[in-house]
Amino acid sequence: MDEPLPIDTGTAAIGQVPLAAEAPVAHVLIDHPVPHLARTFDYAVPEKFAVTARPGVRVRVKFAGKLRDGFLLDRVDSSAHIGPLATIERITSPVVVLTPELLELSAATARRYAGTLSDVLRLAIPPRHARAEKAVLKAEKAPQAENAEKAAKNSAAASADTAADTAADTASGTAADTIARLGEWIVSESPSATTGSFPASEHPRIALTCVPGSTPGLSWITAGLAAARATLAAGESVLWLVPDHRELAVLAAALEASADMPAYSQLSADQSPEQRWTAWLSGLLGHTRVTIGTRAAAFAPVADLGLIICCDDSNSNYLDQHAPYPHAREVCLLRSTIDTTGLLLVSTDRSAEIQRLVEIGWLREGSPTGPDRREGAPRVFVPDEERDPFAWQRIPSRAWQLMRGALRPGRKDTNAVGPVLVQVPRAGYYPVFACARCQEVARCPRCEATLTTQSEVGPFACRACGYHSAEFSCGRCRSNQVRSIVRGRGRTVEELRKALPGVEILESGGDDIPVAIDDAPRLVVATTGAEPYALGGYACAILLDSLWPGPWMRSTDEGVSRRLRAAALVRSRTAGGVVYLGDTDETIRNTVTTFDPVTTMSRALEDRAELGFPPYRRIVELTGAGFDIDAVLTAVPELTELIRDSQGDDQKAVAAYPIAAGDAVGEQLASLTASRSAKKLPQVRIRIDDPRSL
Repeated sequence: MDEPLPIDTGTAAIGQVPLAAEAPVAHVLIDHPVPHLARTFDYAVPEKFAVTARPGVRVRVKFAGKLRDGFLLDRVDSSAHIGPLATIERITSPVVVLTPELLELSAATARRYAGTLSDVLRLAIPPRHARAEKAVLKAEKAPQAENAEKAAKNSAAASADTAADTAADTASGTAADTIARLGEWIVSESPSATTGSFPASEHPRIALTCVPGSTPGLSWITAGLAAARATLAAGESVLWLVPDHRELAVLAAALEASADMPAYSQLSADQSPEQRWTAWLSGLLGHTRVTIGTRAAAFAPVADLGLIICCDDSNSNYLDQHAPYPHAREVCLLRSTIDTTGLLLVSTDRSAEIQRLVEIGWLREGSPTGPDRREGAPRVFVPDEERDPFAWQRIPSRAWQLMRGALRPGRKDTNAVGPVLVQVPRAGYYPVFACARCQEVARCPRCEATLTTQSEVGPFACRACGYHSAEFSCGRCRSNQVRSIVRGRGRTVEELRKALPGVEILESGGDDIPVAIDDAPRLVVATTGAEPYALGGYACAILLDSLWPGPWMRSTDEGVSRRLRAAALVRSRTAGGVVYLGDTDETIRNTVTTFDPVTTMSRALEDRAELGFPPYRRIVELTGAGFDIDAVLTAVPELTELIRDSQGDDQKAVAAYPIAAGDAVGEQLASLTASRSAKKLPQVRIRIDDPRSL
């Protein structure tokens, strides 16, 4: 006769540990890198943790014989597990770090990017720092008035420490306190025609493109501050994202110079663990009403959040390189929807994703139009091959004329005198060169990568495989003479020193990029993306040599973005600002000349909509063995394969799927990844909506 099945008499713990009287079972999300193990498991709540084991706290539990971190998601009365449960070993911290709002946002991001919740939380919540946490909690227990004062001081101190860290590359302290707090925020922030009012009470979602106006290069701060002030006046808080540490230093300087702005928290990956955890907790506990940061701050907790500002949303720095590879702009869009907050996307260009949202009415257009745009932008000159016989030269006579005029001291039109920006595509001397006889691009005899050189006579080297030679020999015609295709920063500086002796030349690029400079007349030779801000703006910009972004769908978008960002650093035409644009691409010329990226992107989207290209469909990049990629495509019928390339032993396939199927496809792909992980099958790397996939 068979033995009867045991009757479940209630929750029990391994080792007969006394359990909490109420809700003795905890759902714990294990922080595990293996996809099928990064999920929720049931654990018993010991009696000693009955009060402190609250949903949202960090815990330590035993999993597969090892202690692992996790988050307590919920407590219930019973478990479906048969038999005694392992107990929670430790409450790491009494602070509820995983709030319901952050949990909902992280889950939505995991669905959007086909990742695990654990992966997203690893990006969203910084590692705990015990000393910083004790200091913040001690301040939390102080009397209310004293608490507010201490919070402001702590936030200011943390911000100052971070600014010192991130501005260490400026060599002179904090770059003369970021050029004396950005000219005391350009003499208390001149009004700008691009700003307008921001109805904070309505929580609007606005897309705005900026022209230099009265604060060249910094009009994004002017527009953001106007919206932030309206939000703060309504009793709500602000989260402000910028693409990198230079923008962060400039924004911090402007906030500190604005007398009406409260203390702020600052979050970035450049901070020490202590600084980052202090700033994160300050936002969580409501000690500060303004949080600024790079992509690391997209998930930052902000009490009473009313407005999210995202600057330069198309910048590649916003794309996280850790699984599940979320884009900070998309996290902001999700967060604005979930938390019902205002959203301001401000930039000098216009991304395809934002323009689509404007056209379907999800975002409101706030960009200047007509006369305001023309008046606030600099005058732009382009080469005229018919009238200027020397227009083919790398620095044509017209460019020399504009450059000398801006550098000439004592000129009657003093508004046009000031620093001159010379933008070059790359560092080095001849980063790309060719045979002078047959025009064949010089390539490495070993690996076929392009060769580089430090002078016209060598040595010649390959950065890909390390090949080095004192002489050059063309693989086609055996000539030893070379000519430049793209001249680097080193060669450009050499030419300028010969032509303009006695003029100060500042180089910017690589590991030496100044955050900001004063308005003294000088030449600033900068590689693309390394242009420093100039107080009062540049008097002139010479934009040389188009840097071809590469053979991908958004190459023209990126070219427009790079040129507009440099041109936006120049004073407006009413202040004498001029730009010489060396590009031959008609789209780039038209956009920079009119300073109207909205119209350019609107026209580009017409073709993409007809072809079904992003942003009208979502794309997923699958990397792995061909057989495994086929298995994934077969399992998710919504995916339509577009292209496939071989990458050594692996293949890369790009597939598209409808936007409406976004969450469903994300969940299917995540489930498929977990299933393959459990079966110990080879994994396929999944990246959704990577801009460089097509």
